[in-house]
Amino acid sequence: MKAETLLEAARASRSRAYAPYSGFPVGAALLTEEGAVITGSNIENASYGMAVCAERIALFTAIHAGYRSFKKIALAADCTPPPTPCGACRQVLREMAGDLEVISGNLNGEMDISTLSALFPRPFGSLSWDKNPYSEEDQQNSEDNWRVSVSFHPVGCVANGYETPQAIPSNYKELLSQVIIDPELEEGLYRLGEEEKINVISYLHRAKNYTLKEKRSGRGNEVYGVFACRAPLRPNSIAQSTVNLVEVNKNVLTVRGLDLINGTPVLDIKTVMPR
Repeated sequence: MKAETLLEAARASRSRAYAPYSGFPVGAALLTEEGAVITGSNIENASYGMAVCAERIALFTAIHAGYRSFKKIALAADCTPPPTPCGACRQVLREMAGDLEVISGNLNGEMDISTLSALFPRPFGSLSWDKNPYSEEDQQNSEDNWRVSVSFHPVGCVANGYETPQAIPSNYKELLSQVIIDPELEEGLYRLGEEEKINVISYLHRAKNYTLKEKRSGRGNEVYGVFACRAPLRPNSIAQSTVNLVEVNKNVLTVRGLDLINGTPVLDIKTVMPR
């Protein structure tokens, strides 16, 4: 993954910061060896010592998700020169993520690239770093692992004129939308243009709350369980939309019949299995 792409994810994650005391939102994006991107932002507290930096939020989230090997971290803030990790973050990153490539950027397009060992050459406590009592095998074999939350990194987003779910017109099946894929993933679209229909897997980012069983308007107001219908409000707000593929132009897909609003994160594109 290019440094600029990871830095864009860090800039975007600033919007999730809770920084009412410093007024200084910071975003971080951590790239794992597997190619996953885990983001974080700084979370502050009225008791200032309880604040946690964006880099540590991203790293702790990644470790809890089961990742153990990392390649790069990017961080972004509105400052010149671009920010670098504080001393506490340098210590934590060196122990848990190794000698990362560190990409620092701001909102003016400036970018610096360094390594963690250059920023922090003599970390504390390295002799104890490998004494984690929980091995990778323990993590994989636990029968309750399915209960642990998982995270996904979007591969693109929807672009159209529907700003709210209520704005989706009743004749949406006749209308065109675009699915914009991350340019770095464009090669994965090779020969997709041969398909007539595709499935767009998405995350309904504005869907909140759900009921397990209630009257469903799409089912004649009869009572159905949430897993027996296509209700957008569900335990995980994931949607599958089958659409007609009109055109593939580099990383932009033009489709007909998409029932998603503008800006919806797209998690995956899959072909439709023939009957």
